Amino acid sequence: MAGDTNGVLPPGAFEPPLGFPDTPFAPVAPVARRLTNAELVFTLEDLLAESLPAAAVAMLPEVQAEGFETVATGQSVSEQQAFAFQALARAVVQAEGFAQLVDAAGCTGTGMACATAVADALALPFFRRPLDDRERALFTGLFRAVASEDVERPFERAAQAVGEAMLQSPPFLYLVEDERSGQPLRGHAMAARLSYLVWKSGPDAALLAAAEDGELDAPAGVLAALERMLDDPRTSRVHERFVVDWARLAKIPDDDGLKGELLASAAAFYAAHARADDDLLRMIDDPSAMLTPALAEAYGLEPSGEGIRRYDLEAVPGRGGLLAQPGVIAGMTNADGGAIVARGLFLQRQLFCGEAPDPPDTLQEAIDAFVGELPEDATYREIAEARLARPECGACHADFDPIAYGFEAFDYRGGHRTLDTNGEPVRVDGWIPQALAGRPIPFGDYDELATSLARSPRVRRCLTRRILEHGLGATLGEAQDRAVAEITDEAEAAGGSWRAIVRALVVHDLFRTREPVE
Repeated sequence: MAGDTNGVLPPGAFEPPLGFPDTPFAPVAPVARRLTNAELVFTLEDLLAESLPAAAVAMLPEVQAEGFETVATGQSVSEQQAFAFQALARAVVQAEGFAQLVDAAGCTGTGMACATAVADALALPFFRRPLDDRERALFTGLFRAVASEDVERPFERAAQAVGEAMLQSPPFLYLVEDERSGQPLRGHAMAARLSYLVWKSGPDAALLAAAEDGELDAPAGVLAALERMLDDPRTSRVHERFVVDWARLAKIPDDDGLKGELLASAAAFYAAHARADDDLLRMIDDPSAMLTPALAEAYGLEPSGEGIRRYDLEAVPGRGGLLAQPGVIAGMTNADGGAIVARGLFLQRQLFCGEAPDPPDTLQEAIDAFVGELPEDATYREIAEARLARPECGACHADFDPIAYGFEAFDYRGGHRTLDTNGEPVRVDGWIPQALAGRPIPFGDYDELATSLARSPRVRRCLTRRILEHGLGATLGEAQDRAVAEITDEAEAAGGSWRAIVRALVVHDLFRTREPVE
């Protein structure tokens, strides 16, 4: 295919803009989404204004069954995790910051009035909304029961008991939006949705006050609150958590002790672009990288100093951009040598929002059949080309293998190489398959590929979709295609930055409403 231009666009040509989806819009289904481990820690440390002990936040790893750890349908809670939440709650009520939250009640007695004041004072930061009558009765009853049994520190122990109970309750552990389904979210529900979208944490006092005053009931008020929030450094948490999930960085093995550097450098690169008020797609062909000294050496560069530093790669071809960050390369690659398939599938899903069918039951037979016909010293590229030539394999692999050829100059940890396993120059030419771009788009090297991807309307729409899924905690389907298209177009018209995407999202019905419940 590499030299065949029949039916293939010449280099530099790009697929036409996408059409507008015909499917009608429907809001996402109402689901109670559990706070992720990171969100729990961010929320509590923001409320307490102090760091929690490492042992208290040592919870079980998240399961990313639906691509992002925030997606509710991929979440679960085991018995072990429930015990971890209990240990976390006990650590929180011992913190100095918890006592300050209790002080907001303005009393230290054990009567009903003080019990009610304590319950209300803790509920607003913990539940992100006021208590209803049933909840207030339960927590005041708990307060008074514990106070009556502790003769030494009745108020302190009663307040701690209420705090522990709240921190293990669904209204704290989950984002539950149970108000008028199918209608715009208002007040405290909107405050919580905004704060976890932008900060990965609960609403601050100003946002809760805006909710109480009704300022979040209309799009203009939501936008006004958002503008203040976007200037807060807590937005960096969203960027860092997004790229960790999107690039599958948490699953990187640590066989060389560099996993921490791979994660941190990739997160720093993405966050720098997401914070900038510039087109987010520029990160794909940006001729730079964020690297530590060890990663710079593997990248074929002379280290310029300690820590994570930006390296200008204008004069260094074939490297640079988000997709060539060593951590992202590691996240998209199988360490067992199946790099082309793994990378192609990653790019198909994460850049073009495509899906490959499940492999057939006879997969291993097919692999054995064509691999046995190849020379023992066949390179990965030669194996991939032989796979494409076989109809039973090429029918699927043609949709994603060729785009991965552009990454053959990188090993499985993102190190740069110029020679293949036989000592020959690595081939990095290929094409973006028709299934991904509407028509085949050839590239001669990684730089040409990165340029095409950075200008692709399909990549822009898919990246927007992934950002929305991460922020909403929901997998978007065909019923949300129209919303994704509208938000993408509005954001692009406003410059295409991450901020423009978020601004377009928060005033759209995709963000402001929930699907009606029958």
